[in-house]
Amino acid sequence: MSAPHPRHASATLRPRFSIGSYGIHFGVILAALFCTSQANALENLSLQLRWLHQFQFAGYYMALEKGFYRDAGLEVEIREGGPGASKPIDAMLSGEADFAIANSGVVIARMQGKPVVALAAIMQSSPIVWIVRADSGIYTPLDLAGKRVMLMPAPESAELRITLAREGINPAAMDIRQTSYNPQDLVDGTTDAYDGYISNEPYWLQQKQVPYRLINPREYGVNFYNDVLTTREGLLRQRPEQVEAFVQASLKGWQYALENTEEAVQLIHQRYAPNKDLGHLRFEAQELKKLIMPELVQLGHMNPGRWQTIARHYVDLGMTKGPIRLDGFIYHGKTTPDNHLLYVIVVAATLALVLLGAIALRFAHLSQRLRLEVDRRSLAEQELLNTNAQLQKLASTDRLTGLWNRSKLEEVAAHEIKRAERYGLALSLAFLDIDRFKWINDEHGHETGDTVLHNVAQRLHRHLRESDSLCRWGGEEFIILMPHTNLEDATRFAEKVRVLMAAKPIEGEISVTVSVGVAQWYDGETLRELVQHADRMLYRAKENGRNRVESFTQQDAETSV
Repeated sequence: MSAPHPRHASATLRPRFSIGSYGIHFGVILAALFCTSQANALENLSLQLRWLHQFQFAGYYMALEKGFYRDAGLEVEIREGGPGASKPIDAMLSGEADFAIANSGVVIARMQGKPVVALAAIMQSSPIVWIVRADSGIYTPLDLAGKRVMLMPAPESAELRITLAREGINPAAMDIRQTSYNPQDLVDGTTDAYDGYISNEPYWLQQKQVPYRLINPREYGVNFYNDVLTTREGLLRQRPEQVEAFVQASLKGWQYALENTEEAVQLIHQRYAPNKDLGHLRFEAQELKKLIMPELVQLGHMNPGRWQTIARHYVDLGMTKGPIRLDGFIYHGKTTPDNHLLYVIVVAATLALVLLGAIALRFAHLSQRLRLEVDRRSLAEQELLNTNAQLQKLASTDRLTGLWNRSKLEEVAAHEIKRAERYGLALSLAFLDIDRFKWINDEHGHETGDTVLHNVAQRLHRHLRESDSLCRWGGEEFIILMPHTNLEDATRFAEKVRVLMAAKPIEGEISVTVSVGVAQWYDGETLRELVQHADRMLYRAKENGRNRVESFTQQDAETSV
């Protein structure tokens, strides 16, 4: 006799239950209800990004994927930005999103009376730069005059516009065009200067094998925050605990992303940006880490004085009106009243006669804690002072060579010109350019080119006099400012430098020569005029065969009038 089919067999069996089985089923139901209640207990919040998914927002992805938001009691939705999406600040202020990522222009909204609050600045420096072709002949902002220049609308392009203003360049002298967001225009020659991110378009150009050069506002003393996490005052007032939890979980996500870069890159590629190749994401991570500076600055740090400076720049550009009042704009973290000491005092007053000895011990303990707290705060304040000093140094130093940047030299030169004018002292300037540097980059690669620039800078620095000032002016150009030095002595020193440079290879087997233009300052001249005279001599040295020194004489002055 054949066995019944399982389906039919099960229908003929009477189910049997026991107390144990009831307990198991009841436990499963309780667990399911508990998980459901936990999910329902999570606070729903949303974050509006300012652009398409990429490593630029890695910290928020990692906070979500690693459960940092959920551990903080939050259910977070991350919304992609970019074409077609709402503007982040508008979405946040309207209530469409709870948090938004913005650039430093968020301070404009605050000055216009909008209730925005800056919670944390992720990037301590802005990634916005101009990108020019290496064969364009454009090295500095001054070279942009008469050129086709792309700019994003204000305030997105504020750093670039302020750089022009600081250099005394009238935007009307350029052919300014709305950005196309397509670096192919630079490759095709339909624009001379493309506005992009140091963390994005350079990788694309490297893949296309198109040599390029960057004009970075930071090298001209313009240093803004970027990717600022923001919310609105209403949300902060109504749900302070959730705002604090979101900020801390986000910063924890950023810490994780920066310490586990490859894991973050792989996750972003798989779940958020599959169309962006891994190499591009790794390049972006490497460049953004330099702007975030986690080893130097606490993640999310914001300096009130720096925000005041940024706001003043926007006022100077006419993007907003003063006065600059930023009360309530900068988030300082959740604060709750601590009544512990008050309770101790009340209890101590009530039981003073009975517990005199205990009170004495208690106050001794509190005194010790207070001393420790004072020491901790003093240490934190000193660390903050050191951090701000480091940031100031970064703002005045060229990252590649370690020399002063253009902004710092302009500051020192202004002082030296005033002193020379007041006391009738001589002052000269030498403008140096590495000969055939483009060939070095093309033949040996940009990494070797950077090494050559660094070694040239160090060799120059070793042979300066104590009173001289040296800066990297831009690209492969350097300037030496020589107080108390007339044209003859400056020319002699420049010739010495030229010979030293050509004496032995700079890097491996790579020999380097320099062309130098020398000019002396005369009463009534500005630094710009002095630099122009030296630059004119530099080009003469190039035209006369390179590896030589040319000096700006009285005859040259007469022909330039």
